[in-house]
Amino acid sequence: MDTIDIYMAKGLSKLGLLEEFKLHSITHHWKDVVGPVIAAHTRIIDIKPPHIIISADTSQWMQEIKMSQKRILQHINDYYKSEIITDMRLIMHRQSYVKANPQEPLDFEIKKKANGFINRGNISISDEDMENIDTLVDNAKDKKLKDAFRTLLINRRKKEIHLEKQGFHRCHRCHVLMERNTTYCVSCEYDIARAKIKRIKEYVRKYPYCKYNDCMPHVPCSFIEFATAVRELIYFYLDKIYKGSTSRNHMYMAAMLITHKRPEELTDQHVINLCHKYRSKFLSEEKQKEINALRGFNEWEDIPEEIKE
Repeated sequence: MDTIDIYMAKGLSKLGLLEEFKLHSITHHWKDVVGPVIAAHTRIIDIKPPHIIISADTSQWMQEIKMSQKRILQHINDYYKSEIITDMRLIMHRQSYVKANPQEPLDFEIKKKANGFINRGNISISDEDMENIDTLVDNAKDKKLKDAFRTLLINRRKKEIHLEKQGFHRCHRCHVLMERNTTYCVSCEYDIARAKIKRIKEYVRKYPYCKYNDCMPHVPCSFIEFATAVRELIYFYLDKIYKGSTSRNHMYMAAMLITHKRPEELTDQHVINLCHKYRSKFLSEEKQKEINALRGFNEWEDIPEEIKE
């Protein structure tokens, strides 16, 4: 006799949801995938191969996850037994805190949760909803499986009706029900914001000396969005320089992003001094001497002797 897991797999396959179910099953095994310490401070927000969005509860843990990104991606793909996730996006987990009220009993949170149980017997479903549910389960040949999924879909629709009556509404982009009073859910807000940052960065890469007023006519954005895009690009090129890159392109891009000066307004000496300043903060003295001696300035011409020292 087939087990409930087999029935579920068959039913999800019939409904075209099996792959989606397998993809999101990692959320139930997150502790085993990344370990109990990281799992205690992170959670999966969304998975859309090749991307995964993870939230961290503090900025310190965001930095920790970023530093361990390669290892975590490896563990995730080991879970899937295939390299389907290649990019990890990190966001800060938003929390709301209820201020302590001396008049409020200590079991306040328990009472709130107790009041949140749904009495599905008092919720009715429209004929249109029932027709849609029957259409979804119509392809299932096994009667037990068909009845089980019909009940599951009915209960899910009743829960949605209950949440809508409690003030929940759907995200205008992904249509998930949410309590927050915004047009988009957190995940969609993040996707939209990152898409705009990406467009700004594409423009700034072409004109790294541009200022906010120069960018606005081409990519409408707020000053904070523009500043974020520029800051990320500066970090990108400074990271190359930190790690010893002496590429003329990397060094000039960093200098133009920091100073907002055009290439013709910069001199080789200015660029070298600027990049040397940032590189020296990261590299050891021995490594710095090695770069300077072996390949630090060999692609520059007519460099004054005092700059080489």
